[in-house]
Amino acid sequence: MFGAETLDHVGIPVRDLERAEKFYMEIVGLPILTRRKNADGSPRHTYVLAGENIIGLNLPGVQVPPSPSGAPRYAIAVESETRFQSTVEKIKEGRVKSGEIEEGQSDSPLIRSFCFDDPDDNHMEICLRRDGPGGTYLSHVVFEAADLSRAARFYSQALGVEALPDDRGEKLFKFRNHQILGLKAVAALSERTRKHGRAVHVAFNVTQEDFDRMVALITEMGGRSLGDHRAEDGLRPPGERSLYFFDPDTNYLQITAHGEENWDLLSDEEKWRRITENRKKRGQGISSFDAGKKVPG
Repeated sequence: MFGAETLDHVGIPVRDLERAEKFYMEIVGLPILTRRKNADGSPRHTYVLAGENIIGLNLPGVQVPPSPSGAPRYAIAVESETRFQSTVEKIKEGRVKSGEIEEGQSDSPLIRSFCFDDPDDNHMEICLRRDGPGGTYLSHVVFEAADLSRAARFYSQALGVEALPDDRGEKLFKFRNHQILGLKAVAALSERTRKHGRAVHVAFNVTQEDFDRMVALITEMGGRSLGDHRAEDGLRPPGERSLYFFDPDTNYLQITAHGEENWDLLSDEEKWRRITENRKKRGQGISSFDAGKKVPG
C-alpha cells in the first residue's frame, strides 16, 4: 500500500529558547531530549518529546504575527482525561492566548481539544483522540492552502495519505498509523506560512519501497525539491534516504526512509566536524548563520 507511514518530527520557530523550554517542559509537560549548539557553541535548538515524536524549538525564530487562519498548527495528543484537564489548566494559567475546550462530533477523530498560542505565537493544540498510536504523541499538523483542491491532490497523490471527513472546517488526511494532516483553506498565505525560520519543517516517515516514487511525484504534483543537505554534509547513516521540499503552498517538509542505523543524535562536536570536512571538499565553509550569528527571521 503506497503512502506516508507516520508524522515523525516538527520544528517550530522560537525567539527566546529559555522561555520556550520552560513553557513546553513545565506547562505543556513535555520532557527534554537534548539541547543542540551552533558551530561556535551558542544555542541552536532544543528538542522536547511528545512520546516518541520530537518537537524542535528552533532559534532564531521569526518576527511575524500569528496567522488569522489558525494554521499552521501543531497538535499533541495526551494519554488521559486527567492529563488533558491538568495541561489545559496550566496553559490557562500561563498567560498565553487560548480558546475554550471544544467537544468533537461523533465522527471526529478528536474527543475534545484545546487550542492555544505559545509564547512565540505558534498555534498549538492539546487533544484527546478516539484512535491513533496511543499515549502522548504528535496527533496532527494543519497547513494553510491557498488552493485547497491543488493541495488535496498533492497530499493524496504525492504522499498517499488517505482522506478523512472534514472537521472544524479543515480537510483531513490520515497516515497509516492514524496520525493526521489537515489543510485550512485561505484566500492568501499568512506570513507564518511564508516565513519559516531556520529548520522549521514537518517530517514524515516513508518506506524504502515508496521513497523513489514519492520523490518523483512531489515535483510532478507541484512541489519543489530542495535535495538533502544532511546527506551532502555526511550526516546520513548507510541506507537512509531523505528529501527536503516545499509543497505547493511553500510549507517546508521532509520525507525519510530510514536505514538500519540512527545518527539523529550525533554529538555537536562530531556533527560540525563532519560538516566542516564535507563542505571543505566541495569548496565551501561554515556560514555565519550556521556558526551562530543570528539573522532576522
